[in-house]
Amino acid sequence: MAGRAIVIGSGPGGSIAAWILGLAGWTVTILEKGPNYFGDLTSATPSTQFSNDELKELRFFDQPDWEQAEPRTYYRQSDDPSGSPRVTGFVNQLPTNVGGGTVHWDAKTPRFWDIDFKKKSTPGLGPVPGADIQDWPVAYTELAPYFDAVEQLIGVQGDLAALQSTSTYSHHPQSAFAMPPGPGEYGSLKASAAARTLGLHPFPTPMAINSTQHDGRPACNNCGFCSGYGCPIHARVGALAPLRRALQTGRVQVRANTFVSRVNWSNRNATNVTFLDPNGKQSTQGCDLVVLAASAVETSRLALLSGLPDPHGLMGRDVMFHWFTDAIGVFLGERIHANRGRSTTHDLEDFADPDYPGARAAAAANGLPYMRGGILEMGGTQDVIAEGLTYQSLLQMLTPEKPFGVQFKQLMRASLLRDRLLGIQMIGEDLPQPDNRVTLDPRVKDINGLPVARVTYSPHRHEQAAQRFYMPQLIGILKAAGADLTAAVPATSTPDFPVAQGDAPSGAHTMGGMRTGADPTISVCDPIGRIHDLDNVFVTDASLFPTSGAVNPTLTLMALALRNAVAFSGLGTIPPIT
Repeated sequence: MAGRAIVIGSGPGGSIAAWILGLAGWTVTILEKGPNYFGDLTSATPSTQFSNDELKELRFFDQPDWEQAEPRTYYRQSDDPSGSPRVTGFVNQLPTNVGGGTVHWDAKTPRFWDIDFKKKSTPGLGPVPGADIQDWPVAYTELAPYFDAVEQLIGVQGDLAALQSTSTYSHHPQSAFAMPPGPGEYGSLKASAAARTLGLHPFPTPMAINSTQHDGRPACNNCGFCSGYGCPIHARVGALAPLRRALQTGRVQVRANTFVSRVNWSNRNATNVTFLDPNGKQSTQGCDLVVLAASAVETSRLALLSGLPDPHGLMGRDVMFHWFTDAIGVFLGERIHANRGRSTTHDLEDFADPDYPGARAAAAANGLPYMRGGILEMGGTQDVIAEGLTYQSLLQMLTPEKPFGVQFKQLMRASLLRDRLLGIQMIGEDLPQPDNRVTLDPRVKDINGLPVARVTYSPHRHEQAAQRFYMPQLIGILKAAGADLTAAVPATSTPDFPVAQGDAPSGAHTMGGMRTGADPTISVCDPIGRIHDLDNVFVTDASLFPTSGAVNPTLTLMALALRNAVAFSGLGTIPPIT
């Protein structure tokens, strides 16, 4: 029976839940701790403060102020918990604003593979020593209709024939995408051609960016500012698509700059939530149902701050971030223009296959039943300011002179690390481990005086072995493309692979912490996302994920949120997407 619902977070999972609850007759309030950078959100193309402005990325425009207001702390598993954290500040931060992480995502929308949902029970994939792999309570075939619905909702472009002809497993749409692929980025096309000469199978990336007019929104103008930037013309929307439909029901409202500090509960039911309003005043709001959708790290933190029932000590455990590997090729005689067009228009999934040639033997040599890399995104580069800062750092190390002047200008004109650079990135599977977790830091507080999220994380040997196996193959693609200089580095540091950006896992793919499953002794939430020991508190973000997969997680997050919300809202069926 419909009543009053509070949704905490306006990102992809929260917006999906609010939309479905509104359709089912619930009165819904979305509480979003970040600002609203948009005008009329019921419009397909609301006014926005976003623009192609690189400075915004450096000035906490859509990021929390992790230097002072909202830091996090990071420890390795081997660290003394009473000692100082390795990092206090930037640790897996996502945008904090209405629309969540999809406001600045580059909109890659591959589906998790069928094996991702049944890793524990699939022969040859487990168990893995030191990992805590569990099956999802839903199979790919059950989730497939929800994938279809979300792809139509947010407008996914893609080439179905290319996917079906290269797919090792059955995990791609069976009907056409909403739109055909847009024009390919030159660097992506160059890397794809090279990959084919090596027997690999690249394809146009499924992405939620309009290639034609769709849902009242224009086609992408290929300005080149996707990843890390808000789209000023709304050719790419993400969570704003279900959020708009939610608001159009007339039953949903969004309250921005509203920080929820506690979910209050008793006798298996949440009764109200405590929050700070935009003026910093503490208030409460009653409810009949609560949805946690603040992102994997922040949902785990809020559950712990609220003292939600956790009889088996599982809340915050098994967090995953994907294991990224970066490779770059520099072309001295050619400008690649990888800063133009949609970000990395071509992918390949060969390295996500556990049976990729040589992968089983390499796994066995490392004491593993299988080994898996991940999807490869081909075509990235740096923006102008990032390139300039890189040159300044290099010059400061090489010369006592100020990092400006003639040398600096020559480097910027040559643009070896932007206009002549072709980057590719592997998004590797990250195995769940119970000791990779979110807890409350006992010493570091946020601006409101509350314990910050303390992230403890170390890679499993699976991630490091897979990285060592696939790094030379990433280099091989770049060399086959004609790169004059090549290099490959882990995007995250380990004791074996130290890199300049530090120890903390830095990817935006945050998953786990509130695992879903049928057995309450090994999961936090039930098969529709309800916390086992509460009757009216549900989770609809990626904290539900039992495994990380080997591809971008947002489409799977939205499909799972849609499935669960249809069930717990009382709506019962997928609404028509028109």
